[in-house]
This record gives sequence, structure tokens and C-alpha cells, in this order.
Amino acid sequence: MTSEYLDNRTASLSTQSPVPPSQARAAQIPLQTFTLPTFPPEAFSSATNLNSLILTSDIKLDEYTTLLTQPFTIPSLPPTIKALTLELFSLGYPPSFLTQLGDRLKALKSLTLYSQLLAGTTPESRDDAVTFITAQHELQELHLLDVFTPPGFWTRFAGALNPDLKFLELNYTFRHSDPEFLKSLQAGEVVRFVKGRKGLLGLTLSVSAPDVVPDDEDDREGTEVGVLVVGEGGEREALVDALVDPEMGGGLVMCDVSMFELSLEELGRVVDACGMVKVLGVSVWLEKGWEELLGKLVGRDSAVEMLEIVGVPGVELVEKMKGGEMVGLSKEWLEKLARKWKGLKSVKISILRTKMEQWVNRSDVWTKMT
Repeated sequence: MTSEYLDNRTASLSTQSPVPPSQARAAQIPLQTFTLPTFPPEAFSSATNLNSLILTSDIKLDEYTTLLTQPFTIPSLPPTIKALTLELFSLGYPPSFLTQLGDRLKALKSLTLYSQLLAGTTPESRDDAVTFITAQHELQELHLLDVFTPPGFWTRFAGALNPDLKFLELNYTFRHSDPEFLKSLQAGEVVRFVKGRKGLLGLTLSVSAPDVVPDDEDDREGTEVGVLVVGEGGEREALVDALVDPEMGGGLVMCDVSMFELSLEELGRVVDACGMVKVLGVSVWLEKGWEELLGKLVGRDSAVEMLEIVGVPGVELVEKMKGGEMVGLSKEWLEKLARKWKGLKSVKISILRTKMEQWVNRSDVWTKMT
């Protein structure tokens, strides 16, 4: 599960035909201030289908800072709302906005935050965000997509999360123009979301490649491809230690930790510990090529059905690619892996999310997708 989650949800909403308020399942509201509109009486009816609310910032940038200091009103909201999405709040929220919003929505099951400064720019805003998440005792899903925060905040936020959370996603879109991008992820604190957490079924910690727009040659973000991931360091070791804890990794069904570069040995430990995982995504250091990785996996049992590997090339592999040598998967190696991983249906590889290659197993025949 990646940032496509939000894209698919909003695309679905935009293509739906208007329906009577009493029949609506979702409400998407653009905000030009921080005052929310009043919902019609039909939305509070016992017969309402409304269960999802999307608030999208349409606030002008030159007005944003002023609005952060202005009074606002959040009226009563339908108690049937169980899913909340907040998107494009680029400078965060006024102090107490999130707390008041949470008071109106006390039984959220799913929360998606997209493209924003969740903690704002002041200590009051940071406290507000922590108070908000602390009160969400029934939260089951949390999706943090391109959400940037100051140092120290993720540690507080992670500690305040519902301990019974089932699905957690942190995804960032790589920015080639920002030399400090990886540092801005606060990778050491990201691991705090995972460490010691029990009962998690789905975990995504990933970095996505930006969309490529070939026509805009003057825009670096629109022309450069691929990603970088978090390399060697204590963050990676802490992540692996958390995943191999039976009470954490042992219960996962989906695990994408491709934000972090793993060694072949660390990958082996994760595969061994996460025995229930059906969907696995990782970034792995490759010195020579894909065969050394598959050789490490062939000797292990796994329930994985969908496998995605982001290769981080070493010097030898880089030289091979420069020389024009083909460095993809072979059908023979896939067949060897599938004999051990009997449920394996799909394998996708890339070099730092470039040079994509995908194979699909159909009726025990591996086919390369084109």
C-alpha cells in the first residue's frame, strides 16, 4: 500500500455522480478558511450512509499565515463518519483546530494525512496534533503521505498512537531538488512507529519516485527519475530488530519497508521472522546483481505471494550497467524461488525505482510483463 491509496480514493470520488445527502457515503469539502460548513439535517439521520470526510485546503498561500491566527468554527459533524482525510494543509493548522475536530469525530477508524506540515510551525500546533491523535482510541488505519514534521515530533506522535492500530503507512515522494530530503524524513524517529508495536497487520515505510513530466524540461522535479533510500546506520538496525520481534513482525501480512536499505543478511532475517507476510517490499544492497539476492532467498521458506525488490547498486553492478550488461531476473532463478516459495505469484524489481521489471506466475509459467 503506497500513496496510490489516496489517489484512488479521490479519483473515485471525483467520478461519482451527485447523490442526495442522505445517500452519500463520502463528503469532500474544499476549505478556504478553517471554518467548516454546517452539515444538512439529513447527514445526521439514522439512515445516512455517510462514513468518510475529506477536507482539502484551498487556502491561498498569501492568506494562510493570517488565517492560522484567526478564530474558526467547527460545527457538529455526523457521528457516522469513521474515516477522515486531511490534505494539502501546507502550513498546518491553527492551535486547537485538530483537537476540536477530534472532539467532533471521536470514533475514527481510518485517518489519512496528505501533503502537509502536520505539526505546523509553533509549539502550540505540535501539542494540538499530539492531543488529537491521543484521543483517537479506536483508530485502526493511519496513512501519512508526504507529511513532514520537525525533529522530535514523530517520537511524541508515535507514542500517542492507539496501541491496537492494525495498518500503518508512511510514504514520501522523493524530491531530487532537495539535497537534504532523506534527512527530512526523520528516519530514526520513523522506526519508533514500529518498535514494540504488537498486533500490526500491514506496514508500509516507503519512498516513491516522482511523476515524470518530459515536456517540462526546466522543472527538475518533472524530469529526474528514481529515488534514494535511507542507507547504513542505526535506523536500519533498529528497524530490523523491531521486525524480527515475534510479537511485531510475526503478525504482519503486508510489509513494505523499502524506505530503508537492507543488507542481504538483514533481508534473510526479516523473511525468516515475518512468516505470515503475503506482500513484501524491500530495498536491498546489491554488489553484483539479482542472482546473489535470489540465492539468499531460495534456501528459505516464505508465504510471500507478491514480492517487490528495490535494488541499491554497488560499484560492480553499476559498472555492469554502464557497460550495457543486462542485469534483470532470469526465468530459471524465478522457477527455483517459486519451488520453495510455493505461493509466489508476482515479482517486481527495479534499480532505485528505475529499470522496472515485473514477472507474473500464471498456471506455473513465469511471464515477463511488457
